[in-house]
Amino acid sequence: MLYSGKFIHSVRLAGMAAIIAMASGASCFAEELPLSDRLDRLFTELQSSDSEMAAKRIASQIDNLWRGAQGETARLLLNRADEAIADEDFALAIDVLDQLIALEPEFAEAWNRRATVYFLKNEYGPSLADIAVTLSLEPRHFGALTGLGLMLEDLGDDVRAYAALKRALELNPFQEDVRMELEALERSALGQPI
Repeated sequence: MLYSGKFIHSVRLAGMAAIIAMASGASCFAEELPLSDRLDRLFTELQSSDSEMAAKRIASQIDNLWRGAQGETARLLLNRADEAIADEDFALAIDVLDQLIALEPEFAEAWNRRATVYFLKNEYGPSLADIAVTLSLEPRHFGALTGLGLMLEDLGDDVRAYAALKRALELNPFQEDVRMELEALERSALGQPI
């Protein structure tokens, strides 16, 4: 089953808006807590959120922690890539991200951002490869899981697309677009309505 062009367009626009909005965010936890502990706390809060507004705030904090995981130089390069993405200069964005990944090969968000650029260019092969690395470094990356699900669905692999989108929704339960896509996909992936 293919997702609608309107849905993918809104996902791409929302992704670009999120990239721009996250560029200046800061974490709410003291720096002395290890990154893994701060992420664990935020994911626990996200799972128990009682409103979409609270969930979006927490998801933004998680994104900000992922962005800052490798220090200020990496954050600056990621910001430069985000500017290029916003300008739709995908060649520059990929060049900057290639350099960042060479400097910080364990930086999950750099891999995810490059996967996003390839996704925006409809180059699914390189995007899927970068998502695989992202998820090996950060298995809870709900954005990468969403992108994975959308690409797998577009490629006709509804069963694995369903699994990826379901996991993304489990991690970040207030993603209404993902929920709607998952409900539509469930009929074709599992052969039954909800």
